[in-house]
This record gives sequence, C-alpha cells and structure tokens, in this order.
Amino acid sequence: MAQLYTGSARAEDASAAETAAARALAVDGLKLAQANNCAEAVPKLERAEKLYHSAVVASRLGECYVSVGRLVEGTEVLRKVLREPQPADAPASFAKAMERAQRVLDSAKPRIAGLTVKVAAVTDMRVKIDGNVLQSALVDTEMPTDPGEHTVEVSAPGFLKSGSRITLAEGEKKSVTLTLTRDPNAVIAPVAPVDAVAPRPTAAPVANDSAPAREAAAPPAPVVKREPNRTPAYVSLGIGAAAVAAGGVLGLMTMQEHKDLQGRCPNDVCGPTEQGDLDAAKRLGNFSTIAFGVGGAGLVLGTVLFFTAGSHEVDDHAQAAPKRKLAGLSDPRIALGPTHIQLAADF
Repeated sequence: MAQLYTGSARAEDASAAETAAARALAVDGLKLAQANNCAEAVPKLERAEKLYHSAVVASRLGECYVSVGRLVEGTEVLRKVLREPQPADAPASFAKAMERAQRVLDSAKPRIAGLTVKVAAVTDMRVKIDGNVLQSALVDTEMPTDPGEHTVEVSAPGFLKSGSRITLAEGEKKSVTLTLTRDPNAVIAPVAPVDAVAPRPTAAPVANDSAPAREAAAPPAPVVKREPNRTPAYVSLGIGAAAVAAGGVLGLMTMQEHKDLQGRCPNDVCGPTEQGDLDAAKRLGNFSTIAFGVGGAGLVLGTVLFFTAGSHEVDDHAQAAPKRKLAGLSDPRIALGPTHIQLAADF
C-alpha cells in the first residue's frame, strides 16, 4: 500500500511475522482514522508503530492524538516525523501525508495550555499531575499541558497530602500553589541539636589493665635495625692498653731504681744523700701501680662494652623517647682517681 511507505523503516530489526502483523494493524488503524474514529484507531496505530516504524502510520497516530485531545503527545509525535529525512523517490501520497501532518501541528500548538505547580520544597516531596510523577526540576516551571480538567497533588513523609483540581481551556496558562501541612499524628524521630557533643564510644571492658596487657593489645610498631655502636668499647680498650703499657714502663724504671739503691743502701738502710732517689723510686712504683689499675679497668670496661653493644631494634618513637637498656646494661660510668678506679653501670 502506498500510504505505508516509510523510506526509513526498521525492516532489518523486524521479522516477517512482525512486519505482517504491523501491516495488518496499520491498515485497520488507518481505516478507522480516515473514518474519523480516532478513539478506536489510536490503540491499533500504537501497536503497529511499536512493531514496525512507518512515517505514514506515525503521522496519522499523531493526528489522532490531537483529535482526541492529547495535544502535547500528538504534537511531539508530529515533530519527530517531520524531522525525519524524506526519501527522494517518495510517492505523492507520502508527501501529502507530511503536508497534512504539518498543518495539524501548526494548528495544534496554539491550543496547548500551560500549568505551573508551586510548592515549598521539603525532603522526599513527590508531586503528581493526573497520577503521573512530576520531576522535581519541573516544579515551579510552566509545563505544556492538554486542555481540560487535571488533578494536582503533593505528598511527603510526615505531612498531610495536599491536592487541587484545575481546569485549563485551550491555550490558557495557569498556576496552582499547594501547601504541605505537618501531620499531627506522624511520628517524628528526635533530632539532636547541631551543637550537641556526640558521646564518646564506650570502650569494651578490659580483663587486665596492666601495662604488659596494654602493650600486648597495641599493634606492633615498625622496627628499625641499627648497627651496634662500639666506639666507647674501642676507646676504653685503647686507654686500657695504653695505661698497661705505661704501667709496664714505669714498673721497669722502678725496678731499675730499686736495684741501684740496693747497691748503695746496705741492709735496705739509705743515708741522707740517697733519700731523694728512694722517694723518686717510690713515686715511680706508685705511678706504675696506678697505671696498671687504670689499664686493667679500661680493658675490662672495653670488653664489657664490646659484647653488650649488640644490634638492637627501636620503634618509631625511639628518637623522642629516652634510650632503652641494651642487653641488660645501660649508662656505663667510669671514675678515675689518683689512687683508685671505679666502674659502674645500671642493670
């Protein structure tokens, strides 16, 4: 049939059975439309268009929408059809159908009414026009609306539903204002003040609040391996070795002086002339003893420091916290005197 020529039909998307069914529905719908029975033609044309698009069928459907008072929907269908490219080999009947669609569109546009719904926005508010939800972005905006009677309602949790009925003439522009009133029977959850201080979460009971238990519960801190510092050990060993060497030299000198004095002091009795040499020999002996004592203490301390300066691990707070004991020994101290040496440490 010439009046079913489309030029842009989705033939590749429809099966043969669907195409045949669409053709039968379209023929019946077009016959009804030509007989000015659009009320019965619309359902058939809608089903035919869903199965197989035809510009002729779609234009007739748009015209019938306008005829039954669905101006907004009809004009949109006609605009879409008229924007489609027309094939160069379209028959004259197709061109006449497009001309008729343009005339219907031009005559229907001024008849479309306008409705603006105004309402103070609240949380979860829902506005409906004739049972259809109105997008929140379209509230307080003029909506193209079919002439006739319409029902507008708004609802929100905790509020009483508000509604209104309004009648629009062709081309008339109106607005309706709705007010939401709180429902006195609605249960309202208590709201905490903005400046209220949130309660601190209650800590779970701890069976043992001792320091070891708290340390065990705390996550392990990252540890850093550090090389042992044996500088104090080397210094102490060096001092000890030097002092022992000095004590040995002084001891040899003392022995030499003592040997000389034995030849000049029979029976270990010295005269006044040898008294100065005897005092010098005693001083050398004392210095030798002190040097040996210092050297021995230095060697002992150096040995202790060497073996207690093993590698250790510190956590991230080691730099800010006091130094910890290493291998059971910390803060070694040495005190020297003319006649004594003292080694001390905290264990």
